[in-house]
Amino acid sequence: MTMAPGQYRLFLFMFATLLLLIDVSTAAEENTPGGYIVIKDINDPHVQELGEFAVTVHNIQAGTKLNFLKVIYVETQVVNGINYKLVIELLHGALYEAVVYEKRQLSSINPLNV
Repeated sequence: MTMAPGQYRLFLFMFATLLLLIDVSTAAEENTPGGYIVIKDINDPHVQELGEFAVTVHNIQAGTKLNFLKVIYVETQVVNGINYKLVIELLHGALYEAVVYEKRQLSSINPLNV
């Protein structure tokens, strides 16, 4: 069975459109606004500081004495700042999940007379 030239072009157009839609929907899933994105560099000092901060604040609020070891997984979510979803390993091996909200806000900026 052969296609007429017009049918063949229509088929190619529809097929290309389908591929484009699949590609766009995949990209949208990966970069959903407000969605979490996995951070690969869990050894970044800032990430580890956030984990230690989360455990320290929890200890103060809950009256516990958990001992921070390291952050083993982190995702970020851009909102009106950044949410860091952390999986924290404690010294005795327990795992905790914490979400730390960090907002960077400029108070002022002025030229220096040097």
